[in-house]
Amino acid sequence: MNKKALLTIFIFAITIILIIWCIFAVFGSSTEAVVSIFILIVVPVAGLVFRPIRDDIESSIDGFFTSENAYKICIFGRSGSGKTTFIETAFTLINPNTDRKSTLFFDYYQFKAQVTLKDSIDIEIADYRGQNPSQIILKAPEKFFGFEENRQLNALLFIVDLIPKRKDEYDHILNDEALLTWLKTDDPIEVIEKRIREHYEYINEGVLELLFSSLYSDKLKSVKLLINKTDLVNKLVDDGYVTLTSGSTVEEYARKRFQLMIKNISRACQELEIDDFSVLSISAKKPGTLNPIISDLLNKRS
Repeated sequence: MNKKALLTIFIFAITIILIIWCIFAVFGSSTEAVVSIFILIVVPVAGLVFRPIRDDIESSIDGFFTSENAYKICIFGRSGSGKTTFIETAFTLINPNTDRKSTLFFDYYQFKAQVTLKDSIDIEIADYRGQNPSQIILKAPEKFFGFEENRQLNALLFIVDLIPKRKDEYDHILNDEALLTWLKTDDPIEVIEKRIREHYEYINEGVLELLFSSLYSDKLKSVKLLINKTDLVNKLVDDGYVTLTSGSTVEEYARKRFQLMIKNISRACQELEIDDFSVLSISAKKPGTLNPIISDLLNKRS
């Protein structure tokens, strides 16, 4: 809770004490008079006083109920980059009866993962789905992230993709085959470059600085940049629609396109002494590319 809210509560509490003292001084021990005047004066005043700081008070109450034992992961990335698909593919098989809750800017997931025969761990994931990064930077929900001075985040996963999702005329998301067909009738190179520019607008140096400043704590041990849909680019290469430099792979192509972002995230991790930063190419729809990531995170959770 910020200093403004604390000061307001303190002043209001002192005022209430003085009002009650005055009521008793005037009316003595008349219970009915005390209750009536209290309801008529104090309750409306309290509503006016606490309205500007209501969000701070609610967040602080939520912060007290934050689970400090669960392994907390925040997924951050532009809309359509594959965050939800990643979560559902990587974790749903662990616990198909997952508990999912939604707010205006977040989807929350809870899983229980069996690490060894005798060791299981509770996992909580926040999938940020707001359009403006400032919504998580300025209003990080304390029920998940903990108080600002006592953050509980363990891992931060950035997800970008090389190809945007697309819908048909019936507002249905195209499957991979239809998406590739559309790309081949357009200019796939320009589509990829445009999508990369969109990610740089969303995850840039300024956003990274504010994001780490808002969410960092000593518990934040792992940061990963996941580049999604490299499998689709690989198919475009095989069909001759994208040309790579001699001897290079799609993974190298992807890393080169996000080279500046990798540099910025790496520098932020170095400054905060976060040793576990890695860049991985994935297909969010294929468990085989995701299982090693989850295993690595959980093995390093201590």
